Amino acid sequence: MSWLHFCNYFQEAQLNKVSTEILTLIGCSICSFLITYFTLPSVINLAYQKKLLDIPDVRKVHVQLIPSLGGIGIFIGVLISFTLFCSLSDFNAYKYILTSYLILFFMGIKDDLLPMNAKKKFLIQIFVAGLIAYGGVRITSLHGFLGIHEIHSIASYCLTIFFIVGITNAYNLIDGVDGLAGGLGGIGCMTLGILLLWVQEYNFAVLAFAITGSLVAFLRYNFGKYPNKTFMGDSGSLLLGLTITVLSIQFIESPNTMKSMGIHSPIGIIAGIIFIPFYDTIRVFTIRILSGRSPFSPDKNHIHHEFLRSKVGHQQTSILLWIGNVLMIVAVLLFRHQSTFNLILIVCTVGILFVHTLVYLRKKNEVKKFSQLNAELDSIKKENYLLQ
Repeated sequence: MSWLHFCNYFQEAQLNKVSTEILTLIGCSICSFLITYFTLPSVINLAYQKKLLDIPDVRKVHVQLIPSLGGIGIFIGVLISFTLFCSLSDFNAYKYILTSYLILFFMGIKDDLLPMNAKKKFLIQIFVAGLIAYGGVRITSLHGFLGIHEIHSIASYCLTIFFIVGITNAYNLIDGVDGLAGGLGGIGCMTLGILLLWVQEYNFAVLAFAITGSLVAFLRYNFGKYPNKTFMGDSGSLLLGLTITVLSIQFIESPNTMKSMGIHSPIGIIAGIIFIPFYDTIRVFTIRILSGRSPFSPDKNHIHHEFLRSKVGHQQTSILLWIGNVLMIVAVLLFRHQSTFNLILIVCTVGILFVHTLVYLRKKNEVKKFSQLNAELDSIKKENYLLQ
């Protein structure tokens, strides 16, 4: 066989392999979608029968008794499809990811039904993050960010645990209106799934496509009408946050990321994907601290609350922030040849301008409507006065 024939054969084999992997990932996503889609109605009915419902209070935006066990459907869909479609023979991290999933899921269920002590939840999350790091999904290099490349093993574990716990809670905290956490998570996981397939991290791509399918099915019920409606609850949002962090770390650490895609800053790419939940958490914590309160005390200062105060509906709020997330992902991919510092600067500039421009425009529109209403009321008063 000549060298040219060998090269052609190799290219055809590679194309066939990629085509097979793509079809498998699509099948995984469809499988996960169907499992979650047909599981959630039973979960919703059971929640009503057993009165396992989320009760409205002063800091919540819903006014009806709604089940908050949507995470059960997401968990079942992801677990089954991920296990079926991943290649277990060469996936050493599987048992650690599975164990972490189980721990965090049951903790989330417990918290959804009987609220847990914040310190206990925090300690369990640290343990889960440490388990993931021990399983090999760990940040070992900053790729030149702040002049740092390889980092010491202890620093690697500490940074990984901090990242996992922080971002997991960021997705948990932003789950405040219909479709927001699920949509942002779905966009992030789909993007990471495509990127991980590109850099030949097949098993992690399977995980990404599995949760994407489940989230799409969940959104059908999260956007649904009462009583066929559910929230994902902590069992879903914590699972989503954990998955995003695992996929992000693997993308940063993959040896093919910088070779295959010409990316100079995988950290900058991840910053674009997770920016909105991350920025919202930092923003809210800063407001609380400056107000002399605990950063963990609940309030209505999240970005989505700003939109709701401007009379924007749940779906419109979520869709606007989805668009912002997509814009940031497109921006970081277009400028992927930039350094980490420049890429993070681009992310922060685009993200902050987008969010606050929308908030400003919505508030301005609300003030305008209020002024028009006052003018109409004054006109009616004058007419009544003249008639008298």
